[in-house]
Amino acid sequence: HTFTSSGTFNPGPSVSSVEVLVVAGGGGGGSFAGGGGAGGLVYNANYSVTNQNYTVTVGNGGAGATTSDNGVAGSNGGNSVFGTITATGGGGGGTRGSGYVGTAGKNGGSGGGGSPSDGSILGTGGSASPAGQGNVGGSEISYGWGGSGGGGAGAPGIGGNANNGGAGGVGLSYSVSGSPVYYAGGGGGGTYIGDPAATIGSGGNGGGGAGTKNIVNGVAGTSNTGGGGGGAAYTYIGGAGGSG
Repeated sequence: HTFTSSGTFNPGPSVSSVEVLVVAGGGGGGSFAGGGGAGGLVYNANYSVTNQNYTVTVGNGGAGATTSDNGVAGSNGGNSVFGTITATGGGGGGTRGSGYVGTAGKNGGSGGGGSPSDGSILGTGGSASPAGQGNVGGSEISYGWGGSGGGGAGAPGIGGNANNGGAGGVGLSYSVSGSPVYYAGGGGGGTYIGDPAATIGSGGNGGGGAGTKNIVNGVAGTSNTGGGGGGAAYTYIGGAGGSG
């Protein structure tokens, strides 16, 4: 059973335990331009069940930030729930604040990446909360235009370095659907610079959206993976997080 939207699950009278993977919605990317954190991921190889209906909630991806220079990060993703298991939505990516100061990514299942800064404050990554569902977002390494990547289920986001966006953290692979699939990759950080050598942050394997360069919206996280949205360049819109 794979739930791509909310519903109900009944294991029937002959089943006493199930293998469960719960992935929350990914966080939205910032506008100039931290990547969104991946949705929290919780795996249980032997979850006890009885013959009853279980409500399944699939979290939506968070919206990307829509303006720059105001410090408002992308939105967090929605929680996903099965029985007593709750996976926490990913943290939104940071958006550069007024006066070119860096701002933090939001806390979530995996934290959002910090925004770039050419002022006095470097953007920091959001934390992974609760512990065990993901990793921290990247924090800025140096002043410039490149945003940091959001955290993924398998690794932290990479910090933006000068004009280069940081990559989103990689997700984790599970075979609950019958073949290996990566889930919960972080969104990449965007950048804004005319230098052709400047690079964007790639999305983490597991549905993370890539950051963008110059005048392009961030790339959305892949639906039903919990991937974080990519950070947008300058005043453009951060990528939406992928649903859980």
